[in-house]
Amino acid sequence: MSGAVLLTGATGFLGMDTLARLLEREDEVVVLVRAADARAAGERLRGVMARLYDEPPAGVARVRAIRGDLLEPGLGLGRAERELLLGEVDRIVHCAASISFELPLEQARAINVGGVERVLELGRELAHAGRLRRLVHVSTAYVSGLHTGEFGERDLELGQEFRNTYERSKHEAELLLSASAGELPLAVARPSIVVGHSASGWTSAFNVLYWPMRAFERGLLTEVPAREDSIVDFVPVDYVTDGVLALLDDEGAWGTYNLVAGERALSAGELVGLHAAVTGREPVRFVGAAGDGALPAGGESFAPYFDVRCRFRDERARELLERAGVRRPDPRDYLGRLLAYARRAAWGKRTVSRQAALA
Repeated sequence: MSGAVLLTGATGFLGMDTLARLLEREDEVVVLVRAADARAAGERLRGVMARLYDEPPAGVARVRAIRGDLLEPGLGLGRAERELLLGEVDRIVHCAASISFELPLEQARAINVGGVERVLELGRELAHAGRLRRLVHVSTAYVSGLHTGEFGERDLELGQEFRNTYERSKHEAELLLSASAGELPLAVARPSIVVGHSASGWTSAFNVLYWPMRAFERGLLTEVPAREDSIVDFVPVDYVTDGVLALLDDEGAWGTYNLVAGERALSAGELVGLHAAVTGREPVRFVGAAGDGALPAGGESFAPYFDVRCRFRDERARELLERAGVRRPDPRDYLGRLLAYARRAAWGKRTVSRQAALA
């Protein structure tokens, strides 16, 4: 009989969707939550549930929150919490990370590399006790950094530079994980830009791709400082969660899987044209590379992702997901739903739960 799944990062977008899907599957889930104490951890979990559900299902009784912290030795776990994990958990999904592009490097490393190191320590304890069945780590396809050309699922160290400390720290975390690949049942999921649910548009994070889409709609951008032929690879959250759960279930899966649009990724020009077709607005004009023109406030950190000359390969991920009955969606089929939900949620100013959006 299966034990519980330990999920980190449940307060983030992908972690929330993963939690909801685990509940739908009737898994027992232990959520590691950064909080001052157990009571505050429970409050944070209730906040997550409110983002997911208007009417929580009975399955919420199968979720427990424990206080922990990626920055603390031993994940900041007390003796009782550690004993609970070692006695009940047999699978780990590590979604927690800092996704800020602007943190100083040492802070980004402390969370994204140090946190992985502490999760690995727990994984080794579970393995030593004979309990660990799977450890799935969520990385990013943008460990590719500024690499040009193709970036495959077995690629990692190609001498690339990085756009920001987020990419660099996630790359360093993968280097750390690669040293443990032979001793633990480990798989790494690398999503590209994660956007809303392909069927409902639901998202809790209006960043990266949403920033230019909102700027287009408000008329704040008539010219885009980007290359028309740059590659904008984005995937809906449900496809990424499908991949994470497939890696959690398939004990023959190992190594790295790019959860990306791949050859279906749009160019910046195609994205602008598709946006114009969906909204009826005039398409914006391209005026060179990212950084060549002024941007409205808030766009500076996202602009480099519209000057990408790297295409991700995903043969292993597609094979894994086809075995699970999941096909990679085409961005052209769901962009309209992303925009419809964004308007309904007033671009993040109004809360529309995952449950309500899917309904």
